[in-house]
Amino acid sequence: MKKAVSFMVFLLAVYGYLYSQAGEQVHIVGFDVGNYDAVYWLNGRRTVLPRTGEGARARAIAVSGSNVYIAGQDGDDAVYWLNGKRNVLPRTGGSAIAIAMAIAVSGSNVYIAGLDGDDAVYWLNGRRTVLPKAGGRAVATAIAVSGSNVYITGQDTGDAVYWLNGRRNVLPGGNTAAATAIAVSGSNVYIAGSDWDIRRRSNPDFASAVYWLNGQQHELPATRWGVTAANAIAVSGSNVYIAGVDKEQETGEEARLSYAANWLNGQVTVLPNAKNFAEATAIAVSGSNVYIAGWDRTDEGYAAVYWLNGQRNVLPNAGKGAVAHAIAVTR
Repeated sequence: MKKAVSFMVFLLAVYGYLYSQAGEQVHIVGFDVGNYDAVYWLNGRRTVLPRTGEGARARAIAVSGSNVYIAGQDGDDAVYWLNGKRNVLPRTGGSAIAIAMAIAVSGSNVYIAGLDGDDAVYWLNGRRTVLPKAGGRAVATAIAVSGSNVYITGQDTGDAVYWLNGRRNVLPGGNTAAATAIAVSGSNVYIAGSDWDIRRRSNPDFASAVYWLNGQQHELPATRWGVTAANAIAVSGSNVYIAGVDKEQETGEEARLSYAANWLNGQVTVLPNAKNFAEATAIAVSGSNVYIAGWDRTDEGYAAVYWLNGQRNVLPNAGKGAVAHAIAVTR
């Protein structure tokens, strides 16, 4: 056992050396399944983030210079970690649960989006603002900053929405849709998500992965008839990369197979997995390299994984499995 541990440490050191040689630093965040620790992996090396609640989860990451910002939750609190130091974001309190779902950094400003009870909210440098909604429950899922414009995506009472500088906009689609990710490139705004109404006539449980380009919806193809969902989006030059899931489902029963999927300019590719049960949750593009993070089921349980140009890599965990939520690549 001691030799095995030593060999694993050696491998992690080698991985870190290779990444440094390539000039790329790979930052991934998520959580350990067994003990619900929020986890940060830098070039494959695992660090547990401090927490005080019953369980923590890291959901988003942004890197600016030498500073690493990680957003998530700790118990009922929305939190962010700055270089490993935990900070609690203000919330309504009481029985409401707050979650930081997304983070972006622009200059000296730190933008965090998420939910507080039934409200979609964002925090600018720790100051909380409730976003307008139609009614019911709303959640903010992703955030992007371009110049003086702040874009936030989410869902509001069944509608896929985005807020531009606090103003709410409903995206075209069905009565049940969600916007989960955003990328801004020049004057173009790309939003990824899911729309359940596209296939509702066939089966109300079937969703379709979609993206909106400047407000116009486009359905993404599936490799098989089933449930698809777009979880992340990145744009590099003229290429649009989307990551998510492509499931098979028997009518009236829960999904039997789940495949991590990548769409490049609308063409779908299934990523390699261990047990035909995986999902891609995040994507980052650096030069010619495409990094996708997510999870995969193995004989031991769930594994936090990332795919580099389609090649699957397993991240270390505490022994009971892990899930990766977000990824960032720096040089």
